[in-house]
Amino acid sequence: MVSVVVTGWDADARLLRYVPVDGGGGGGESRVEVPAGDAAEVSAECGRGPLPRAGELVIEDDGCLLDLSGPPARWCTAQRDGAAVRLTERDTKDRVVTFPAASLGLPGDEATLERVRQIGDFLLFDPPGPVSGCWVRPGGLPGWLAEEALRRERAVAEAAKARRQRRDRFVNPYTFVPFPARVMRREPAGHERLAPGRLSGRLVVRWEFTGPVQAPDGSTDGAVLRFPGSSVKGVVRSVHETMAGGCLRIVDEEFVPSYRDTASALSDDWALAVVTTNFNGQPLTVRPATKVVWVRSGQLVAACGAGLRTGSRIGLNPPESVNSLGRYELDEQARVTAGGDWVVLLTDAGARPEKRRDGSAALYFAACGHIPDSTPEAEVDEAAWRRFRQAVAGAREAVQNHTPDEPPGWVLVTFRGQAIGERKSVTGWFEMGDVLWVRRDQNGRVVELRLSAIWRHPGTGPLGERVPPHLLPCTDPVSLCPSCRLFGSADTQARDEDGRADQRAYAGHVRFGDAVSAGPVALTAFRRAPMGAPHPGAGQFYLSYADRRPAGRGRLPTREWGADPDRSQPRPVRGRKFYWHSAPGTHPPRHEAQEHHRPQMVADKLLAPPGTTLTQTVTFDNLDPAELGGLLAALQPDLALRHGGETEERRPTRLHLGGGKPLGLGSCTATVVQAQVWDAASRYGDSPPPAYTPEVFVDAFVASCPDEVTATWPALSAVLGAGTVNGARVSYPPGADWTDRQQDPKRFDEPFAFFTVTSGMYLAKGEERPLLPLPDPTAPDQTLPIIHEDHQEHRPKGRRS
Repeated sequence: MVSVVVTGWDADARLLRYVPVDGGGGGGESRVEVPAGDAAEVSAECGRGPLPRAGELVIEDDGCLLDLSGPPARWCTAQRDGAAVRLTERDTKDRVVTFPAASLGLPGDEATLERVRQIGDFLLFDPPGPVSGCWVRPGGLPGWLAEEALRRERAVAEAAKARRQRRDRFVNPYTFVPFPARVMRREPAGHERLAPGRLSGRLVVRWEFTGPVQAPDGSTDGAVLRFPGSSVKGVVRSVHETMAGGCLRIVDEEFVPSYRDTASALSDDWALAVVTTNFNGQPLTVRPATKVVWVRSGQLVAACGAGLRTGSRIGLNPPESVNSLGRYELDEQARVTAGGDWVVLLTDAGARPEKRRDGSAALYFAACGHIPDSTPEAEVDEAAWRRFRQAVAGAREAVQNHTPDEPPGWVLVTFRGQAIGERKSVTGWFEMGDVLWVRRDQNGRVVELRLSAIWRHPGTGPLGERVPPHLLPCTDPVSLCPSCRLFGSADTQARDEDGRADQRAYAGHVRFGDAVSAGPVALTAFRRAPMGAPHPGAGQFYLSYADRRPAGRGRLPTREWGADPDRSQPRPVRGRKFYWHSAPGTHPPRHEAQEHHRPQMVADKLLAPPGTTLTQTVTFDNLDPAELGGLLAALQPDLALRHGGETEERRPTRLHLGGGKPLGLGSCTATVVQAQVWDAASRYGDSPPPAYTPEVFVDAFVASCPDEVTATWPALSAVLGAGTVNGARVSYPPGADWTDRQQDPKRFDEPFAFFTVTSGMYLAKGEERPLLPLPDPTAPDQTLPIIHEDHQEHRPKGRRS
């Protein structure tokens, strides 16, 4: 028998109307014609009391059995009442009952409660029992909840699609595929023989570029285009490591980033100094200033003219007391002369505000130190040099300088559109006579160095402590991860602690020939836009976060390595870094340098057009079927990622080859167009070779991957997918909307406002600035807000504490 609520009975037509209870989920109102032989009994049951009434019903081909011994029910309409649901009798409107959402089978979330009236009527038992009643709706409550879930999913997708096009949002060029929870290491097969059940052979791979590609250095326009096999191997191995759960073969475990200091006055133990002796760019001794005075740029230019630069010598009468900023500042009426015992330090004006808080024009002040030749020299501590090198490694110019180990050059300093003089570029190396800031200890020894008053400080918690221990590079040649077993493992330790040298490297089983075009390729010369080195110190993007609140007073911004969320243990890195597939775009193309880009940060390159194809031979030896399947899957990820279990239509996957990935260059596909496979019997005997069945090999590879590894495949599928993101909105954090990019490309390329607002820093006044991380790679919306001075409404909202 089935629990129902009979809602009506037409004795003349023998029609019974009822709603299934279904545990409270209900359903649509149904009608059934009762056989003539059962009509009298059904009439008697329906006459026991007013309808609707709960009971049990059995309907068979030859009869109908009804038992209406349950309670009567009232037709009610439902609407939200705070966190509960209010049921009102439909006809009288004067009987109201309120129930917790859960007692009516509803989740208590905001979205469901807001739309509770859309479900339909509710038949409320009087009195309610273990089940309060049931919903009246085709498909019942489960059907409505399923429809709601689908509606919300579509709404999210539509909203994400709309945001993909918005002019005030962007997609960061890179994201992260999560690390697997374990790595399966075991002894490799070795190279002494082709073992039973193992395979050797060769693959012919065709590479086809779906967008423009940066040609390798040394390429020639109108000649055959050639990509070295080593560079292709690196691309394929990177995908294999992610797909198979390999180790982090290349990782600087000692890396610690550095960060720019917040604006504040230097303490009294800091002073300017001039380098007096150095060795290979390292300052060994300096001559410190006896006093530091801040001087307006106008006074310096008036004294030195166009020849003003760091290291210029001037004369002045210093003030006797400090100002409200706690520093000595020369009165604007005071006279400055060329030549003297005072030395000038000019620094970059890029981060200096051009207006004061009151809206008036700001001024450029330069630090000037009194350094007569009679001042004693001071030795620079070796630890101070190491800390300085660690801090300078994160400086923009040091990162983007193509020749960081060469002596610094001269860079023009401008402020509010006016040229001031020249400063030394930031490379991290010094020459005799260079000017810098130093801090000495009580013994007069230099224990800290910096290039400007607002300098940089290193974070804490090295990279090796922020990646899972099981993912650190393989070091034991008899216990290797899947990628090291296939591609090889390098020995990065020259000697053991006892001084002995052991060989721990393992030669790979795959060799990549060069990828070569079939004929000459027309290449286009272009000036490539600046590309800095990867910077894991961008903690808000690189690290995982459970707490995104801004920092407290006097604390480091949440994004920094070493901020408060690292107190219990260093926050882990989010995963392996991948770049989205995107076109370079136009107006102007992202890959082309603009007038405002510094010449030393751009590079002359050659560009091959979309549709360029290359052919390459890949040979392998002594692989089992699963290992061969892993190689095929790394070349053609679709072969394996189709096992990911996603229900939506999968986008075709692509790889990246060549430089300029962040700028939209190098998207391509790899296809195995020919294959030969041998086992020992066919290679050394007369037996026929085994059949080349890529699906069988890839299926074996998929079966060999643990669940912890395949759990990361949806994210990998998203980042390799063509069209996952709107390629026209991919950019490093812009400083202006997309509609302003063509008119003001310099402002568009300024990310300062974004990182200032979203880094989780403390503000004594104004709106809090909680940390804004990257979306999960599987999220339908990968966009972030563009933040600049004209769009204050985009500033992320945070809780007040």
